[in-house]
Amino acid sequence: MSAYFSGQGRVFIGTRDPNGHADGLQFVGNVPELRISPSVETLEHQEAQSGQRLTDLQILRSISAEFTCVLEELLPVNLALALYGNALTVAPGTVTDERLPNPLKPGHLYPLAKQNVSDVVLQDAHNAILPAAQYSVNARHGSLTLLDAITGGPYVQPFQASYSYGAAQSTAMFTQPLPERWIRFEGLNTANANREVVIDLYRVSINPTRELSLISDELMRFELSGRVLADLSKPSTGDLGQFGRMVLL
Repeated sequence: MSAYFSGQGRVFIGTRDPNGHADGLQFVGNVPELRISPSVETLEHQEAQSGQRLTDLQILRSISAEFTCVLEELLPVNLALALYGNALTVAPGTVTDERLPNPLKPGHLYPLAKQNVSDVVLQDAHNAILPAAQYSVNARHGSLTLLDAITGGPYVQPFQASYSYGAAQSTAMFTQPLPERWIRFEGLNTANANREVVIDLYRVSINPTRELSLISDELMRFELSGRVLADLSKPSTGDLGQFGRMVLL
């Protein structure tokens, strides 16, 4: 049986319950790269008798590991981790009398509070309705542009917008603390007749992504990295270990 390894598989990331168990893990889509980098820090002593300063003692000071994975799919769970955010599902609804900046300048883009909008109506300070030909609406993105200057006419700023909006998924940046997650890899060793493998990391503190390449000729990839922490709820000499485990099936 071959001992070589070339892995493929599925990565799941999720929270931990108060007892240190995985509390429901979510699939993060295609992951072309997944790495674990163990390391140790040691204290070394050199003797002072032979004239060669030979190392005669090494003491283990700390054990640590780094985790890195590359994500390709812009899923809510991935964005929440990459941006320290909270992924929300926006339910359809309506907005009434959303106050717009004063004055609106022709040719400038003005974002609305919601996206995927419809039935947009603008009213002036006296509740007079502006003709639809006076402005354009980017309905999917939720923005509008005043087409002509309104100076001294029948319409008085500030304007207000009322509209309906559809469902969306939203993730605000940096609204959550540093996330600690359970990470699981359920994979295959393609160098050994697709022998199955499971890897669990019990506690990983995840850094925000270093980059989101939003305009590019290539498919977006973004990296999650973090420190693998010890799970002190597990015994150091137990079958599970305190950092993680790799199971060959």
